[in-house]
Amino acid sequence: DEVLERVADDFEAPHTIATDLARDLGREVTDYEVLQALLALATSGQVQAFVYETTKQDFVPVVISEVVSRETLWFKAKK
Repeated sequence: DEVLERVADDFEAPHTIATDLARDLGREVTDYEVLQALLALATSGQVQAFVYETTKQDFVPVVISEVVSRETLWFKAKK
């Protein structure tokens, strides 16, 4: 729920969410933990994974089966 809340209104990267959660919860939260939560949310259809394409200067959706081949992923909740 905490991770989903972080991507409700804007594009967010796992490392940013991990840093914010660690601060807010007062304990260590790893990028990997957040990425796993985001991937589970993407698989269930609650969030969409994106990459930022500099040529388009925009976020482009990524099919969940292709996320392992991407270096920097961003996520946003689906409306």
